[in-house]
Amino acid sequence: MTRDVSDDLAETKRLVKKELGFTAELGELVVIKRLAQLIGTRAARLSACGVAAICKKKGYDRCHVGADGSVFHKYPHFKARGAQALKEILDWPDKQDPDEEDPIEILPAEDGSGVGAALIAALTFKRVNAGEIAGVLHPENFKP
Repeated sequence: MTRDVSDDLAETKRLVKKELGFTAELGELVVIKRLAQLIGTRAARLSACGVAAICKKKGYDRCHVGADGSVFHKYPHFKARGAQALKEILDWPDKQDPDEEDPIEILPAEDGSGVGAALIAALTFKRVNAGEIAGVLHPENFKP
């Protein structure tokens, strides 16, 4: 529905008929599409809140965050809406150059849980070797 840019919202009408079993008029379709956009925007903003909270707690001013899941990968404008939310939450100044990277950027984690597990292991290894063993069940397994 979010991608439907036709004047008569034909794709939205088809989806409503297929998924909900009724035929909607144009005015109803406009409201349904807007509601879908609002729900998608809310989801992006809520996920950005979690990222911003972790970055603030850890004191990160710049970083890349890996995101996995079909909503992040497939939902139109999800990444842009999340980036806008981070900008507002963390009070970033406007970019001078449109190609400039955001200080904290949410990027797709292409290999999903495998990459996530590797990142966690690498970070745990780094923490243990720095003497930070809180929460590590067997720190001796992370020694070089």
